[in-house]
Amino acid sequence: MALIDGKGRLFGKVNIIDLLIVLLIISIVGGAYRVFFGGRSKQVVETSKVTYDFEITNVNMEFVDAINPGDPIRDSVRGNEIGTVVSKTSRNATMLNEDLINGRYVIADVPDMYDVIITIEGQANITPANIIIGGAEIKVGKKFSIKGKGYANQGFVTKITLPGK
Repeated sequence: MALIDGKGRLFGKVNIIDLLIVLLIISIVGGAYRVFFGGRSKQVVETSKVTYDFEITNVNMEFVDAINPGDPIRDSVRGNEIGTVVSKTSRNATMLNEDLINGRYVIADVPDMYDVIITIEGQANITPANIIIGGAEIKVGKKFSIKGKGYANQGFVTKITLPGK
C-alpha cells in the first residue's frame, strides 16, 4: 500500500489537501488563543504596593482643594478602585502660544488655572509586561479617567515607582 495513492489520498483514505487545510485552521486557532488568553505576559510575577503620579491639567483651585490625602481613587470607566491619594502638588497651568509678531512660540501662564499632580498608591499585580491595579493597566503616558470624592477628570500617568527600585 502506497503512502499517497493515484487520487491524492493519504493511505487511500484522507485527501492530502483537506488534511493541510485542517492543520492550518488548528494552528491559527491555537495561535489566536495563545495571543489573547495565554502566554507568559499574563502570569502574575508578584503582588505589591506601587506608587504612581497622575497629572491633570488646566483645573481651577476648587478642583485642587477637593483632592485630599487618603481619598480612594477609582477608574471612572470600570468603577474599580485604583489606589489611594498619598499627596498632591499643584502649579500654575501653562499653555504653548504662537507669537505672531516675532514668529515663534512662547510658554505662557493660564490665569486662574492649575496643573495638579496626584501621587497615588495602590496594590498592583505585576506581570512581565504590565502593572495592573484594579483591572487597569498603569503605564507612563497612558491617559485614563479617574474619580474621587467630589471630583472627576482625565489625566496621564507621569511616573511609576516600583517597590525596591
